[in-house]
Amino acid sequence: MKTTQVSLKFPTQFSRYINHIDEVTFKGESLSDLIDELETTYGNIKDRLFDEEGRVRPYLNLFIGKKNVESLQGLHTPVNEGDRISLLLSRAGG
Repeated sequence: MKTTQVSLKFPTQFSRYINHIDEVTFKGESLSDLIDELETTYGNIKDRLFDEEGRVRPYLNLFIGKKNVESLQGLHTPVNEGDRISLLLSRAGG
């Protein structure tokens, strides 16, 4: 398995669960591998990001670069050295 370094941009509500890191090196090739690494290191990440069926919670959006992973291969989307992973909160209003 390759080692990949990416940058993370999480809102404050979530970044506190990963000690406010903005870069991480992990072993793997996909977004799922990255999430597994964060879960192993910091715990409770998956419960905060995903619903009971393993889907990204409806009020969250995960991006690799400028593309929402839902429009790519979901958690199986490949992650490359230097990618920027962003977690954004959905906004609603009227």
